[in-house]
Amino acid sequence: MIASARMYAVAAPAARAWQALFARVAECAGVDLAYVEHAAPAPVSALWARPDCGCVFMCGYPYACAPAGRELLAAPVPAAPRYQGRPVYFSEFVVHADSPAQTLAQTFGGRLACMLPESNSGYNAPRHFLMRQAPAGARTLYRPTAQPTPTPLATIDAVIAGEAEAGVVDSYVLDLLRSHAPERVAQLRTLAQTPAAPIPPLVASAQIGAEACARIREALLAMDHDPLGADLMAQLGLACFAAVQPQDYAGLAALARESDEAGFALTADGELV
Repeated sequence: MIASARMYAVAAPAARAWQALFARVAECAGVDLAYVEHAAPAPVSALWARPDCGCVFMCGYPYACAPAGRELLAAPVPAAPRYQGRPVYFSEFVVHADSPAQTLAQTFGGRLACMLPESNSGYNAPRHFLMRQAPAGARTLYRPTAQPTPTPLATIDAVIAGEAEAGVVDSYVLDLLRSHAPERVAQLRTLAQTPAAPIPPLVASAQIGAEACARIREALLAMDHDPLGADLMAQLGLACFAAVQPQDYAGLAALARESDEAGFALTADGELV
């Protein structure tokens, strides 16, 4: 079985802490978990499709669209007060720290760095948020970047380099960078954020069996009471892991359907109408 924090291994110190945390989970659960980086540019969807996933982060939107064959283990609860002790996150609209924009509306018509449609934080959630803000009849508010930005770090780098007037990034990613790569995130400024959404959960492939899933889940849920686990979680800005259910994520697919039915695009070439 494998473990991977690909989605949240956004800086070297964080990656090391995740690897150590999953090793501790495996030890407490009495299972073998081989850590796999699966670093970009390898598509993260290929990681989720592996039949040997034992403890792997998966975006909530693709999970909601196709939960069969995957078992929910638990979801992280960020420790910062704005999360209110819940397994949630936000999508933050960021601009360069020196941007003249003071409101999100002042960036409309510019280029938006975003992720692939499979991403909730980098595509689905911000699209629905903007659809609710758009004038009647509008089908998009931004132009795309010249090059794709399929990861949070690529999105951030596009904003820093001036290749996009704004970008959308998972708030917990930004929290990790504020702790472990402050020089990078210091070049950004947040203008707005979406409503809270269920944070990406840790999942396992159903092929690993119910007993292994139950042992890993139990270890995750108890990790905040384990001295070593609690220390590693503190390094990752986490309070604990929480139990989650499939219905917690079902609303993400509903948001996407609503945006699709309205014909609203996150970005589009040509005239913005």
